[in-house]
Amino acid sequence: MFSALKRWLGNPDEDGSRRAVKSHPTLGDYRPELVPNLRAEHQQLLGLFAELERASQGNDETACRTALDRFVRLLQDHLLTENRHLYGYFSRHPDPNPEVARQVDSMSADMMHVGKMLHRFITTYTRTTWSSALQAQMRKDLGTIGEVLTHRIHEEESVLYPLYAPRSA
Repeated sequence: MFSALKRWLGNPDEDGSRRAVKSHPTLGDYRPELVPNLRAEHQQLLGLFAELERASQGNDETACRTALDRFVRLLQDHLLTENRHLYGYFSRHPDPNPEVARQVDSMSADMMHVGKMLHRFITTYTRTTWSSALQAQMRKDLGTIGEVLTHRIHEEESVLYPLYAPRSA
């Protein structure tokens, strides 16, 4: 009981003052590490996408499947984090500036469009059987997906992420 009370009140510093004990952020709270982590994941996604392109150009089905699997896992985790923590924060703490709020809503709607396109791509190429025609189509589709991916990353990093800042509740 005493230790719980100490945690609640804070621990005394050497000078006798009290400092609050940090708690873990909950869903929708501001997380200072979020944007740097999302930016790092963007670089990892681009690297994995480049691996997928190289494997596709080399007609290496095993390497394609491996690269696609790694890309998909990271992409799913990244999109979940963005949805829960970035858009969750924007939803819970809307910006009072209507133009900024509109921009966030627009980026969210665009993400739904991009997500559907990526889902179609992933669904198509995670089939259990591949053919030479499917591999040839993948090489074509990779160009479009790469353009969409790099454009979206650029937009997030230059437009959306700078809007993510602590707000009073």
